[in-house]
Amino acid sequence: MATETLTGGSTEGVSSGGTRIWLGQTRSFAERYARELFRNKTVLFWSLLFPVGFYLLTITVFVPTDQIPADIKPMVFGATAISYGTFGAVIACLNSFGGQLAADFEADRYKQFRALPIRPTADLAGRMAAGLALAAAAFAVVVVVSLGTGAEYAIRGPESLAVLLLALLVFGVVWMVLAIALVSVVTDERYASIITVAIALLSYMLTGYNGTDPASYTGPDVLLNYLPNTLSTRLLVYHFVDVGADTLSPPALPGTGWSLAVLGLYGVAALAAGVVLVRAVVYKRGVLA
Repeated sequence: MATETLTGGSTEGVSSGGTRIWLGQTRSFAERYARELFRNKTVLFWSLLFPVGFYLLTITVFVPTDQIPADIKPMVFGATAISYGTFGAVIACLNSFGGQLAADFEADRYKQFRALPIRPTADLAGRMAAGLALAAAAFAVVVVVSLGTGAEYAIRGPESLAVLLLALLVFGVVWMVLAIALVSVVTDERYASIITVAIALLSYMLTGYNGTDPASYTGPDVLLNYLPNTLSTRLLVYHFVDVGADTLSPPALPGTGWSLAVLGLYGVAALAAGVVLVRAVVYKRGVLA
């Protein structure tokens, strides 16, 4: 039986019943983390209510709605809602997901985990499943609320739903892996929360509201179709908002083929980095410092 022995007796590898054990541990971790996330009022505020409030404030105060032609206003609101939906997903993956991990570090739970025959990747998969559920909820809440403000959406084609799932999946994995790296260095939950919220806000503002306002972005235009947060957001706008060919450009909104390939590469790279972090850092030494 080929196994890889980890610190504290944890094992990874293929064995009889190994898959069943891994799936059982993944489910248990996912249930545990989901309960903690969705029962935490602070998490629900920052992940769900804050992006919704930001969206409502934007369309009522910052967007000159009286200057927008009535026939395109629903599309403008739709694109704005998607940008804030992905912002909410970033908050969920960075701040809420990272805060939960930092709390586990502070409580020395990983000292206990490392002493048990726990599969590190099962912990990672379960934690990510809970984080993705919260990120999807954060995105969905903003979109649902936007319907009441007059936003309109249109599915571009049969592949659009698959694009939605892939975009949110890759988007979430990338930001959660970044959260793991940050929290492995800044293990204090309070400081980790401040840093992750700051990164989420900066990433949103400095990239032209996740790529939906190119005029406010000061970097090379082409990067808007390659940065993980802007690529995902602009793909979703392309597939679910009936915008014109010149809307949100330059650059032109990404389509499907090459953009999905780039997104897939981000996902594979982030997942590989996450596995390395959880095995070599979280379960071996606990922290990078």
